[in-house]
Amino acid sequence: MKKLLLFAALFCAQQAICQTIPNNSFETWATAGPFFSPSGWAGGPGVKQSNQPHTGSWALQCSVDTITNPSTSTLDTVAGSTYSGAMTMGPPVPGAPLPGFATTSRPDSLTGFFKYHALGTDTCTIVATLSRWNTTSHVRETVGFALFTNGINDSVYKRFSVPLTYLLTATPDTCVVQVMCANQQAPKHMGTTVWVDDLAFANHSTVEVNTINTGNAAMVYPNPFSSILNVTESENAKIAAVELFNLAGQQILQTTGKTLNTSGLPNGNYFLSIRTNDGKTEVRQVVKQ
Repeated sequence: MKKLLLFAALFCAQQAICQTIPNNSFETWATAGPFFSPSGWAGGPGVKQSNQPHTGSWALQCSVDTITNPSTSTLDTVAGSTYSGAMTMGPPVPGAPLPGFATTSRPDSLTGFFKYHALGTDTCTIVATLSRWNTTSHVRETVGFALFTNGINDSVYKRFSVPLTYLLTATPDTCVVQVMCANQQAPKHMGTTVWVDDLAFANHSTVEVNTINTGNAAMVYPNPFSSILNVTESENAKIAAVELFNLAGQQILQTTGKTLNTSGLPNGNYFLSIRTNDGKTEVRQVVKQ
């Protein structure tokens, strides 16, 4: 028995899995208001319990769906999404309460398994944001950020691994993980669906080698940028789409070209997602100043 326990301890140490994401395998579900959601996650239209898991009995399914807008009584099309946690760590920013779960970890990678049925130009996104409440300035600061995007159909589960990019050396107090089946601000297509299972953070002596993101598809310049951001493709990877995300994981610009007009954006940190024709995605941190 002791040998088995020792083996298990050594195995866990070797895997170096750190802070656990609550209900990361989506095995438990509960009714929250009008929605049936994963326990510890906030649900909404298009979020369903799936019997197509990677492991266990259940997985998360997010689809494009419709909902009656209570303000206009119109039928609106929305991209199914969910985020982890439902509580605020530290005093909330006025007017912007932050959901999430408590953590002091600074992991290297966000990992998980997904499959995707995409229609049109829809792209799914999985975002992890680490933040902390600054007791001196009384604002919530983003400590680190991980972004995974995919616009390619995958009928079987694939593993993804994306690095955490850290903006501060501070210890975080909160983490929010969000799953979105499509961009909420862009045209969406009924039928687009993402399945997600077995999310986890990993800690390694070096950042885990990405199984989806490539890291050498393009040159991005200038960085920092002001009004224009350019992307130059490599000889071996032709660009299919370029997307710019803010630190909340919201897509704010998209183009199939190689130039983004960023003149209307506020200064700050952003993440650039570069999707190539071979189905691979590369994410870069960029700064506007």
